[in-house]
Amino acid sequence: MQIILVSSRFATAKTFTIGVKHIVAVFVFFLTSVFFGSAILSWLSFQLRLPLVQELVLSMQQREAHQAEQFVRDNLQAMATRLGELQAQMVQLDGLGRRLSEKVGTVVPVKKGAAAAEPQGGPFVPAPLSEAALRDEIERLAREIEEKSKSLAAVENSLRENMVRREFLPTTLPVAGGARLGSPFGPRLDPFGRGRASHEGLDFVAPHGTPVLAAAGGVVVNASYHPEFGNLVEINHGGELITRYAHLASMEVEVGQAVRRGQKLGGLGNTGRSTGPHLHFEVKENGVPLDPALFLGRHLARKG
Repeated sequence: MQIILVSSRFATAKTFTIGVKHIVAVFVFFLTSVFFGSAILSWLSFQLRLPLVQELVLSMQQREAHQAEQFVRDNLQAMATRLGELQAQMVQLDGLGRRLSEKVGTVVPVKKGAAAAEPQGGPFVPAPLSEAALRDEIERLAREIEEKSKSLAAVENSLRENMVRREFLPTTLPVAGGARLGSPFGPRLDPFGRGRASHEGLDFVAPHGTPVLAAAGGVVVNASYHPEFGNLVEINHGGELITRYAHLASMEVEVGQAVRRGQKLGGLGNTGRSTGPHLHFEVKENGVPLDPALFLGRHLARKG
């Protein structure tokens, strides 16, 4: 950029060229002047302690202190609320753990010192916690809740296993109503006079047609006529655990059918090698006969 100066004092016109360097130099000079001017003003304000400046600085400091204090209060309130939530959650988990322990028979660890606490009392005097103490307490409770959750998960698995085991163990009486016990499990004299024999089941004596029930849930693997057992139903309860229901008058299930505990399989009868209406009930595992009384013990004791 060029600037031309014309004056009566000069014989000729003067020309000045302004480049980028000149513009930058002027800009830098302006910024430097502003900076040093502000610094000098601040120094004078501090040295001379001008009332207006002091009031302005004090007001700013008070505002900043109030904001910081409010932030700390809000933060502490939020942390205290979170602590209360965690404590309530811990109480709920402890109660749930005790209830599950009673059902499953598994001991769930409780908070240390909770069971052995000595009698206490007196007025409630709040003891405020600092931010660091609140944070530590929150972290401690969070760890305890995580451990408690793992323990409860283990108890839940035990409960589920117990439920499954109960569902597929033959622990339900296989005859509806008031059947009485006949021949027990073990050695006996053959009812047809052929000498000493082994009785591999338990006999239930009841009127002809009395409903015969599944002792546990499972899948029917046999529903056919047998020369000695008569109308015979066999149920697989998982693994190699099988129950047998013999001498039935009728069968109301078929092979491959899934049955639930207590479901009717047919009617009690006198088919096959039998001297009268009764149910011959067997429990076998891996082909080995087991005493059904081991599974029906409490029912049999009640009948006895």
